Amino acid sequence: MGLYLSIVLLALLVGFGGGGTSQDEVALLWGTSIGLSLAHFFAFRLTEVFARGDPKPNSEDGWIALGLVLAAVAITGLATVPYLFDLSTLDASTVSSVLLFGVIGGTGFGCVRQVGGSTSRAVAFAVMVVAIAAVVTAVKFTLTH
Repeated sequence: MGLYLSIVLLALLVGFGGGGTSQDEVALLWGTSIGLSLAHFFAFRLTEVFARGDPKPNSEDGWIALGLVLAAVAITGLATVPYLFDLSTLDASTVSSVLLFGVIGGTGFGCVRQVGGSTSRAVAFAVMVVAIAAVVTAVKFTLTH
């Protein structure tokens, strides 16, 4: 959820282009995050009911919902931090983008290190993951504008 949300928020940040107010951009970031969290939980629940054949929620559903919410709050909170400082709107969105790409690259780095890969392999994988995320963001932005 956090990585997917990072890509979606990156596409939003690219689309802002410094054209709006900081308040409008922050509201759109949080609104998008809340909407995507609800959509993901809905899709998960529906798929789970289909797979289990039982519409009653189980104890894991609450934990999954909590995980989705925490991921959304963490990622969106991170993207919002630059807006709290005295930066121009364009600068705040640029710093937010760098932070989100950092999350994506850091996740790639951590994945390789977790399975025992070398630091150089982890860095190479992180760079590749960030490059792919940039392409996906560009495609998403291009197709929606």
